[in-house]
Amino acid sequence: MKINGTFQLKKKDVWISLLLGVYASVGACLSLTREVTKLNSPNIDMDNEFMVFVRTLYRSVSGNRLQTFLMAVMMGILVYAALQIRQSGKERVLTFFYALLFAGGQMIAMSYKRIGSWDLLVGTDLQKLRTGIKGSAYLLIAYVTVVVLCEVVRRFLVQEEEEGRKFSWIRFLGMAALMFAAWLPYLIYFYPGTSNEDTVIQMMQYFEIPSYIQKMSPVQGEGIFLTNHHPVLLTMLFAQFFECGLYFGDIRIGIALYSVLHMAFLSLVFSGCLQYMRWLGVTRRRVCGMQILFMFFPIFPLYGICMVKDTIYSAFCLIYILLMYHIARTDGEALGRIGFDAALFATGLLMMLTKVFALHILLIVGVVYLFRYRRYIGRILITIALPAFLYKAVYLSLLLPALGVAPGGIQEALSVPFQQTARYVLEYGDEVTAEEKEAIGRVLPYDKLAKLYHPELSDPVKKRYKQNATKRDLQRYFKAWFQMFRKHPEVYAESLLNNTYQYYDINKVSDLEYYQWNDYLIRHDKEEQYTRLYVLPDEQYEEQRYLIHQIVLLLQKIPILNVFASIGLIPWILLFFALYNIRWKKRREFSLLLIPLLTLAVCMVSPDNGNSRYIMPILYAFPFLFALELLPEKGRR
Repeated sequence: MKINGTFQLKKKDVWISLLLGVYASVGACLSLTREVTKLNSPNIDMDNEFMVFVRTLYRSVSGNRLQTFLMAVMMGILVYAALQIRQSGKERVLTFFYALLFAGGQMIAMSYKRIGSWDLLVGTDLQKLRTGIKGSAYLLIAYVTVVVLCEVVRRFLVQEEEEGRKFSWIRFLGMAALMFAAWLPYLIYFYPGTSNEDTVIQMMQYFEIPSYIQKMSPVQGEGIFLTNHHPVLLTMLFAQFFECGLYFGDIRIGIALYSVLHMAFLSLVFSGCLQYMRWLGVTRRRVCGMQILFMFFPIFPLYGICMVKDTIYSAFCLIYILLMYHIARTDGEALGRIGFDAALFATGLLMMLTKVFALHILLIVGVVYLFRYRRYIGRILITIALPAFLYKAVYLSLLLPALGVAPGGIQEALSVPFQQTARYVLEYGDEVTAEEKEAIGRVLPYDKLAKLYHPELSDPVKKRYKQNATKRDLQRYFKAWFQMFRKHPEVYAESLLNNTYQYYDINKVSDLEYYQWNDYLIRHDKEEQYTRLYVLPDEQYEEQRYLIHQIVLLLQKIPILNVFASIGLIPWILLFFALYNIRWKKRREFSLLLIPLLTLAVCMVSPDNGNSRYIMPILYAFPFLFALELLPEKGRR
């Protein structure tokens, strides 16, 4: 087929594209929940299964003709474009696997979001048919989109080469100052800053106010308030600003001072990383675009004024990711420089001091590096293994106990099996044997598990872990856990999926940040003993705070912009980067993905479904990941 005698279309591919485009459109818009009733189908025999089946299938197809037509056209174009792109057998398999994961993830998210189980997908023959149609449509959409997107990125988005620029203190401080100035209105509107419940608990620990956190440590007793459940180093750091505010008669003054200093710290970190982008040869225009993003995209100034452990950890995490990239782009040679090794050592140590699970992430990084850069084994042991050893053997095992700081409880690492046990008791409590009940009861309050169970939050269960449980008790518990798994393995799978699906649901909308100082202390101070520690928002700017909150929610619904502000898109973007790197043999770029992917892995066993705080390090790093993934091979130095 020719158009104006210049552009030739392949007739066979056109018909294939038309057919698949219509199928993808109908399937993607198919409802999984519409049912037949006497009200919507008055002339049907409700006892006739065939008639009900056919009518329900009909009603499941979307009646929005404009939407399905436009989507069919768009998908037809994408399918045709994908058919013209050559792929090797390996690339097809990898793309299909990506699409299969995407389709499966979205279908699971739909079902759990609606009814809290996968029964929406597999309950009846009709449900299975609708699942098959919709899931295969999603698979087709993901497959052709990834094929075309890989080609578009390579052809049109890879950066033109620019010569890198040397570090300039004037540019560095100037960019940081502009960023800081753009964030100042947020400090005014949200004065004195924001926090979550963890920060308030840290405040209570410092001022020796009892809270549930003391009960979550194996070391308890009168006068023991400080624990390392939340990094105690940050507890003491925050405390200095609380004390400062109280010294001047208003705790908010100290919190505001912290917000100012934290804004300065974060703007300097982002500015320094942007300077590194220019040194690498990332174009001036793209660096300016990143600067504007950090200045005016609301989540970044909201992070700047937030007193919470994750904002600090995420900054160190970003620096560490770029240090890893520098190691990769120099093929390990950077490890031979003392200054670089000192920076890697210090940043890794600071990560561990500000986030408990960072130790495990860095140990995995160290193992990978021992295989990848074997000739620098000594440097790797010094820069990665040594800080991990010092943190574990000296800081946690010697220093904190000597200072009277109680350790965090083991229940943090056991939230997944505890949650699975609670769901099992809720659904199959009548099948639990006396021996299993006794074993569970030694570590958890068996009789209360069914009521404590929350399908998307394991805190109510894990908080009730009995700290006096012995190793023998835990061994017996896991024996019972395994016995119950053998009887109903699907319960354990459903528990895990129900507690994590929001992390890969592309339609997930989240607050992403905190919009006030948490009121946990105010709610629990029944006798108003601690009014000097109350932090109340300024009612004068309530409308401005509400507007900013709504803008953050709105940005998650706007295509393109939402890649920087959507929890559920994050894993699919990271996996796309991985697929893109494999497709075009960009091996060094995998160094950018290791920590983000490990962070996602932690989310898959996290206690709270869809908590934006857990993916904050990836949100910090995303603009830099995009810039470096699009840096051409010839642009490296």
